[in-house]
Amino acid sequence: MVKFAGTECSVYQNSGSIFPIFYTGSIGYYQALLHAENVEFEVHEHFVKQTQRNRCEILGPNGRQLLVIPTQKKTERRLTGNTEMSYAENWQKQHWKSLEAAYRRSPYFEYYEHEFFPYYQSETKLLVEFNLNLLKTILKLLKVNLSYTLTEAYKVAPKDYRESQFPLSKDISYMQVFNDRHSFESNLSVLDALFNLGPKATDLLRI
Repeated sequence: MVKFAGTECSVYQNSGSIFPIFYTGSIGYYQALLHAENVEFEVHEHFVKQTQRNRCEILGPNGRQLLVIPTQKKTERRLTGNTEMSYAENWQKQHWKSLEAAYRRSPYFEYYEHEFFPYYQSETKLLVEFNLNLLKTILKLLKVNLSYTLTEAYKVAPKDYRESQFPLSKDISYMQVFNDRHSFESNLSVLDALFNLGPKATDLLRI
């Protein structure tokens, strides 16, 4: 288990690329990640609400759909690395049902679902641990070997992606499940590319 403690952050210069850890992460996020050097994932920032840190977008039968992981309510500011997920509501069941509704008909869902289903069956305490384990699984399926570290303190870096919206590096399109009723939806969760394109999703991310 990844453990984090403390509330004070020191600031010092760093020569690498600082990235937030997202819930699955958008296609633009993975494009930036795969082109970056000396990646460090941020765990000592104050948790930023209403970002991909605890939410992602997929393409469901009714269009773009937002999936949000609820977090424990705290009165004081909290570090990303200490942010705990809430299980007061069964969001895991809802998220998995949404993923099935969105991608059961996709070409590669049946090949990959066993990799993701366990994440929606067991309870993980820390959001960052859940996200990081998902990222490892996604990188494995993409056959991408990404070296990275976790920050040991709050850092200032020349390549800082903590506030990036992660736009696509280039306009892209591919066949999506509901193309018969919706026009192409871009920059969704990387899961959209993975379930629709399988191994070819890697080529898309390296553009």
